[in-house]
Amino acid sequence: MLNHVFQHLSTVIQNLYQTLVSNHIGLLIAEKAAVIDLAFFENPAFHNKMRTAVGEASYRPMMLLNGLMNLASTLTTLFSMSLVIALWQAWIIPVIFLSSLAMLWASVHFGAQRVALLSGRAETERKKQYLQTLLTSEQGAKEIRLFSLRQFLLNNYRALLDSTFRQDRKLAFRQVFYLGAIDVLLSVVQPLLYSFTAIQVLQGLINIGQFSFYTQSIQQLQGTLIGQMSSLGTLHEGNLFVTNLLNFLDWQPQVEAPRTESKKYLAAISARPRIEFREVTFCYPDTERIALDNVSFVIQPGEAIALVGENGAGKSTFVKLLAGLYEPTAGQILLDDVPILHLDRDDLRRYLSVIFQDYTIYYLSAYNNIGVGQVEHIQDKALLEAAAKRCGLDHVIASLPNGFETVLGSFWEHGHELSGGQRQLVAMARALVRNAPILVLDEPSAALDIYTERSLFQHLLEDRASGQFQTVIFISHRFASVRLADRILVLEHGNVIEQGTHDELLNRNGRYAEMFNLQAEQYNTSSRLITVVE
Repeated sequence: MLNHVFQHLSTVIQNLYQTLVSNHIGLLIAEKAAVIDLAFFENPAFHNKMRTAVGEASYRPMMLLNGLMNLASTLTTLFSMSLVIALWQAWIIPVIFLSSLAMLWASVHFGAQRVALLSGRAETERKKQYLQTLLTSEQGAKEIRLFSLRQFLLNNYRALLDSTFRQDRKLAFRQVFYLGAIDVLLSVVQPLLYSFTAIQVLQGLINIGQFSFYTQSIQQLQGTLIGQMSSLGTLHEGNLFVTNLLNFLDWQPQVEAPRTESKKYLAAISARPRIEFREVTFCYPDTERIALDNVSFVIQPGEAIALVGENGAGKSTFVKLLAGLYEPTAGQILLDDVPILHLDRDDLRRYLSVIFQDYTIYYLSAYNNIGVGQVEHIQDKALLEAAAKRCGLDHVIASLPNGFETVLGSFWEHGHELSGGQRQLVAMARALVRNAPILVLDEPSAALDIYTERSLFQHLLEDRASGQFQTVIFISHRFASVRLADRILVLEHGNVIEQGTHDELLNRNGRYAEMFNLQAEQYNTSSRLITVVE
């Protein structure tokens, strides 16, 4: 009765500890992914290693622990059976041991091959996961239906599934072949030893009782030793997977690494610092393309700066460098003559409120979606509502079923999906609630209607004296907004080719004037078409 009780208790404890170990390692992986440099996420090798680490983290460590415990528990049996046989015929022990080494070789060999196979196809596994996500989530649901992509994506998904299955089948058949050959070898050893023991009986060297005792000892020793060899192979395989996990956890940030003297440098930076790019050059990791090339300019406190240029001109790269997500390949970025290289990334980002084009709308309440901009004040509802009012989001939230408590997105029950323009206002409110000295906006009005855009820029730029409020840096392709800036920087092929006010740049009749006139011409053409239709 006690044996049954302890068996059930052991199973429960083992399952609970497996959950604890899995949770702990999952947290280690998440913590590592949250602190390493952004450049890692643009490196396929990183994603492959993370995929392998995450895929094995749930059970491999506990498998290793269980294997070691089982190994320890059978050592007594191995020792006692070996002692019994050694006192009778010591040469039998190396015969059994050497024959069992074949099982160890097979376990280690095919375990290593399995690890190499799974590690080598990590990118294929990620592609499978990506296609499955596309087919089962709202991410691609509309286009899959609009462009009849269902069969195309299913065919690709099926091809990947078939490819990995064929690889698994090939390895499994090879393993069965070799293990079968080893089993044949081992099945010969035991009858030969039994025969030797029977001869000993016939010769009168041992009696029938001893025959039974020694044959059972041989059987138990060989069975235990073969099981141990197989377990050692499994342990070796698990160790290889855990090594992949440890290698992933060993990756250390460089850009995001702590700066021990950051506080000392902070003392030299004012509450509203001047920004300077001094001969800044930048190439993205593992590429030779120059995103910014020897760029120099100064942005005074409280200035409203617009960045314009074609796609790929270096505008978003400028924002990433200023936000400390990357470090310049050459040159320096300074806040009040202090190189931001010396600042902890958290200390640097307290001066910044940045919204990129590819912002995230979380499946959380409207309150929380705004509050993540300044998470330490996420419970300050008055502050969050004020930020929403400043950019016009309050009118949108007033129409939601549960107001600010409404979950944004239809992923959860009772959630509400926003339009593209409404989502952009949420991102804007998130930037405003941070109330940092420097506000950086990458295409802040791309999805807004003209009325909302006009209201937004009135709050940000109009009716303000330069130097009175935040430093505002924004990227836009809409010249109706750009012209409101105090100064405009025109980027082309990673260089600042022009800068000045809207009127100054138009009078210069350079690249800015060309882009402005081209956009104005498009509006005029559209206006003439509307007149003709009317």
